[in-house]
Amino acid sequence: MKQKPSLFLDRDGVINRRLPGDYVRHPEDFHPVKGALQAIALLAPHFGRIVVVTNQAGIGKGLMDERDLDAVHRKMQALVQAAGGRLDGIYFCPHHPDAGCACRKPATGMALQARSDFPEIDFKNAWMVGDSASDMQLGHSLGMRTVLIDGKFEDAAALASMTVDYRFGSLLDFATRFFEKNKLNAP
Repeated sequence: MKQKPSLFLDRDGVINRRLPGDYVRHPEDFHPVKGALQAIALLAPHFGRIVVVTNQAGIGKGLMDERDLDAVHRKMQALVQAAGGRLDGIYFCPHHPDAGCACRKPATGMALQARSDFPEIDFKNAWMVGDSASDMQLGHSLGMRTVLIDGKFEDAAALASMTVDYRFGSLLDFATRFFEKNKLNAP
């Protein structure tokens, strides 16, 4: 039996609404994108592992701490589970963008940590879904299929010159069209 693929999801702009110029610092700031929770539930049976990889520079900038982020992620997990989905892991980079760390996307550190935690993850049999150039770069550097969720206009110039495998308006659009004949190849 063929192993199910893995799904890597960005958080802000894919699962929850982005706060341009700010950070989701507290659970009350976390508002799911319309249909995102339903999408994760639809995708869950088809993926062996579903993990979130998210840059959270608000910690490195001193605007929030890891306890704040943990509370946000507990809310996200509870909402995903209540909708019938699952997240097998949540990985975040807490560093300032200038830190030069190995985990801040587009660096591969968070994805490599996920594979260390879940050795069955095969990047050649994985999908990266995100809304930014750094998400697409991460996916490409590890040989994943890439899915761009439109909406992050700040990256428009970088994304214009970048190859992505698929583009959708939302995570729900990706999930509902995922197995349509002649749209995407099912894993």
